[in-house]
Amino acid sequence: MKGLASILGRYIGAAVGVGLILVVLNFGVVVGFVLNSAHAEPIRYVPVEKIAAGIERQENGQITVAEAVWPVLQEHYAWAMQLNDSGEVIWSDRMPPELPQVYTASDIAGFSRWYLNDYPVTVWSDEDGLLVLAGEPGSQWKYMMESSMTMLQYAEVWIPAALLLNLCAALLLALLLGWRMYRAALPLAQGISDLAQGKMTRLSERGVFRALSADLNRASDQLLNQRTLLQKRDRTRTEWIAGVSHDIRTPLALVQGNAAQMEADAALPHETREKARIVREQSQRIGRLVSDLNLASKLEYELQPLHVTAFHPAALLRAAAAELLNGLADERIRLAVDIPPALNHLTVCADETLLLRAVENLLRNSALHNTGEVQIQVRLEADEQTWRIIVADDGSGLSESTLRLLYAPAGESLPQHGLGLVLVRQIVDAHGGAVRFINRNPGLLAELSFPVYRETERG
Repeated sequence: MKGLASILGRYIGAAVGVGLILVVLNFGVVVGFVLNSAHAEPIRYVPVEKIAAGIERQENGQITVAEAVWPVLQEHYAWAMQLNDSGEVIWSDRMPPELPQVYTASDIAGFSRWYLNDYPVTVWSDEDGLLVLAGEPGSQWKYMMESSMTMLQYAEVWIPAALLLNLCAALLLALLLGWRMYRAALPLAQGISDLAQGKMTRLSERGVFRALSADLNRASDQLLNQRTLLQKRDRTRTEWIAGVSHDIRTPLALVQGNAAQMEADAALPHETREKARIVREQSQRIGRLVSDLNLASKLEYELQPLHVTAFHPAALLRAAAAELLNGLADERIRLAVDIPPALNHLTVCADETLLLRAVENLLRNSALHNTGEVQIQVRLEADEQTWRIIVADDGSGLSESTLRLLYAPAGESLPQHGLGLVLVRQIVDAHGGAVRFINRNPGLLAELSFPVYRETERG
């Protein structure tokens, strides 16, 4: 299940990638939030120490405020005050009247860290005293945090470790979920693979893929029913063709025998003897057509075993040519056999009987389906990889519809016409070869190509 393994790997990689993207995204959000908050914090524009430097106590005890400091106080703070070392207010700006004018040490310690009557305050101490700057109530959040150095040192280790643990946990969860998905999808993938190989399948209709499993089971049942119907139909057709072929032989033999006797009877008129010859030849043709039909049906359903032997194709071509000339005895046919001397002793391995049948069908097609004089040439060729039989004539060729029929995919219904040439294609296919039918101007060329098998390859 390489496909499922690839899907699992991609799923885990995607999960890890999503986790890393989320970590980077969250880190970016935190950094953006901090930077934006820092930028939006008004008190950070002018540090408190600079404001304190602009507020000075003169020798006469009076407090003076620099001109540059006033706009900052007005814009960013609700009020301000200056305390001396005794905790007394010696200067103020917009200080609420309800606030006291004197503060003890404990009061100062409290509001310097927290709030003064809900006002968040910032303090700065120098030689002039203690400067207190107050913001609007609710404008700032103040909380004291303390930590030992040991805890800070531990944090340097624990925080990266926690992040790594999160990544490992995310990867582990991705592996667990991916493995469960893999286990759930494995029977489904196996079922699809079985259907692709023509095997029936039955899956459990439970789990996350129960709907797909149910659909696959229904598809398997339909394919099984279709296969059963096709096998029944094909078996019926094959048995019917075989039965007709067997039943027609006896009456056909009687017709041929009586026609041959009448043709040889010298006491009969010449016209009667000529008719008897036609009856004999046509009955022989019918016998060959029935035989071709039976053989084509067996080849189509692989019921015809190949009897592979070693033989010389040169002798086969000469025998087929002699059979045509002796059987037809037609003066309009001129037949030439072209076999190079080097190929007279070429030895190949195939079913000699079937190949002889294929060559005879090609020769008879050229002889019987062309009117007038016809020149037929039979040629043998070979190289290191293939050996070829070529049968060519100068007749009328084939129609486009017949050519399409000859190149139709194997397994389609047997044709009503051109059965001899279809049988040639089936015989060549059964030997693992290739056939080409080419219309020339004029005539038809048929090329049968076969691979050259060595003795070790046949074994």
